[in-house]
Amino acid sequence: VQWEFSRRSPPAFSFAQTRFRSSRRLRIESSHCTFASNHHQVTPQRILVLHLGTMTPVATILFLLLASSGGGLGPAPALAAADNHENCKTWADMGECDANPGYMRQNCVKSCDEYDAEVSRNDQDIAGIESFYDLEADDIDGNPIKFDAFRGKAVLITNVASYCGYTESHYKSLVALHGELKSTTDQVEILAFPCNQFGKQEPEECPVIKAFAAKKGVEFRMMYKLDVNGSGASPVYKWLKKAAGGPKMITWNFATYFLVSPDGTVKSFSGVEPLELKGDILDLLDREEL
Repeated sequence: VQWEFSRRSPPAFSFAQTRFRSSRRLRIESSHCTFASNHHQVTPQRILVLHLGTMTPVATILFLLLASSGGGLGPAPALAAADNHENCKTWADMGECDANPGYMRQNCVKSCDEYDAEVSRNDQDIAGIESFYDLEADDIDGNPIKFDAFRGKAVLITNVASYCGYTESHYKSLVALHGELKSTTDQVEILAFPCNQFGKQEPEECPVIKAFAAKKGVEFRMMYKLDVNGSGASPVYKWLKKAAGGPKMITWNFATYFLVSPDGTVKSFSGVEPLELKGDILDLLDREEL
């Protein structure tokens, strides 16, 4: 069975390689019929008005059965979702499908569909994680670290890279922050996760990264290299992004710092230097600034 449409003639129904036309009309209301052309579109639940040719009774009965049941006719192939802007994927990854749905859902359909699918997968991946203290990850030596050990502490988490334009300033600031805080309290943890997703600026294996960090004076906890975005992202980052209410995507090395309070509440900070967070950390510990 085949639908054909012409600008100058009514739709034609072809059956058994014989084409029929007449002025007889058939009105069909069916959730199974989908018809599209350059000029007309009939979507499910709309009314399709067809011009049927002179048919034998058998052909007519077969057609009506097919049209009413959807068998054989089936829906026309769905039009592929498309993006209307080259930056749609980047915007979608940043969460704009939710933040700016009026534009994104109309102009970046493909990327928003992919974004929705990834959010759904991520939610499934972390469905059993109820709190920060249910998480765990390996340190840079491959030793498993259960985050339950951080109860009652303030925890600062970020993604790092060795060959980034921000490497020098952020490592220096992290080392200074850790040094200032550890002189008065042991209730602060800094977790630095190497990540190679941004400009491939953390290409080395963990032993090399560990040696690099040591040269920078790092005494805080270096963690095992991982992904922070995408379907292969660590559950730690999937959970942190959701718990903090965003960002939906980490945009670069050192771009986002997650601060976890002693009771497990998560807050994110983007576009900051580590030392700028000293006051926020001290507030969580209910201590005066140094």
